[in-house]
Amino acid sequence: MKNQNPIIEKLRAHIVAECDPVDREAAFNSMLAECYSFDAVGGPFAHMCPSRVLAECDPTAYRCGVNDYADGQDWSEIGTETYQDDDIARARDEFCDGLRDELQALETELEDEQAADEPDAGEIARLESAIAAKNDEIEACENYAF
Repeated sequence: MKNQNPIIEKLRAHIVAECDPVDREAAFNSMLAECYSFDAVGGPFAHMCPSRVLAECDPTAYRCGVNDYADGQDWSEIGTETYQDDDIARARDEFCDGLRDELQALETELEDEQAADEPDAGEIARLESAIAAKNDEIEACENYAF
């Protein structure tokens, strides 16, 4: 889903670039393998992965199981991929830290301009506007829910 705010699109792109997507089916398959085994049953299913048996015998139940399992995890979707919420939080923090660094540079530039022998009122106004916009970007990124 496209967001109209360009900074949110940059945040989403940063997260996608920095985080590894979760393979929902692989995670579900691992959970099934940890919980169930057909070894004791014998017959045609012996030594088969429970996820394979479920997927082949009842593909609808398998897809529902994957979705139900995913719903119970701390995962969020960005675009068509699923990511760990902890990874998203780390990437968001990194992105916001970069915005804060840009804000600090703008504030330093404003202080320097204000301290100049002949401050440029137009440049001061531009910097104040840029600082306000950067603060808005930081707030938007910090408060955006995936």
